[in-house]
Amino acid sequence: MSETKTIVQKAIEMGEFTTLVDAAKKLGLDKKFDSDGPYTIFAPMEKAFEPIPDSVIDEAFDDPDYLMDVINNHIVKGKYLISDLMEIGSLTALNDKKLEISKDGDVKINGIPIEKEDIECSNGVIHAIADILIP
Repeated sequence: MSETKTIVQKAIEMGEFTTLVDAAKKLGLDKKFDSDGPYTIFAPMEKAFEPIPDSVIDEAFDDPDYLMDVINNHIVKGKYLISDLMEIGSLTALNDKKLEISKDGDVKINGIPIEKEDIECSNGVIHAIADILIP
């Protein structure tokens, strides 16, 4: 059975990506990723933001260009399941930065392991990661 929830709906439903969803909403990206696609999102789970002081997060939220660059560094056009990632060495994020894929038992993006893979959505797929992909 195929998933009927969009990337945004699924991320909200899971409750593990609160800061990422808030950032997307602040930039108006929630509407884009609720309809367009397909996309692959390497979504930092909430625990990725815990060590960061609130003041630093607030600063990022107050700088739309920086926030957009960070968000776009987690998104790739096209749907790439874990089986696809096993076959390729890199992807290009929406901000045109290269994301390196390594496979040493686990699949990693820029050295960050994918903790929850292949969360299928109607317009793409989410892979949950435990850290932030800083551009």
